[in-house]
Amino acid sequence: DRITEYLCEPLSRALRDEDPYVRKTAAVCVAKLYDIAPELVQERGFIETLHDLISDSNPSVVANGVAALSEISETSGRDVMKI
Repeated sequence: DRITEYLCEPLSRALRDEDPYVRKTAAVCVAKLYDIAPELVQERGFIETLHDLISDSNPSVVANGVAALSEISETSGRDVMKI
């Protein structure tokens, strides 16, 4: 459980990295982290960050952001898309 908290700061930086490959991979990580610790994802504002990725200039980042939000919506049973 503690290891997930250690992941949050690097994940937060990765979501804002200048390299699109890093951002798109980080988006997928948010969905996986949600499976393990949904409250942590919400507390750290990762869902809002995924919303920000939807307006990214790189289409792969946008696609992974949408996919991550979709996966979180399915897992949580609530609509987190709010585009």
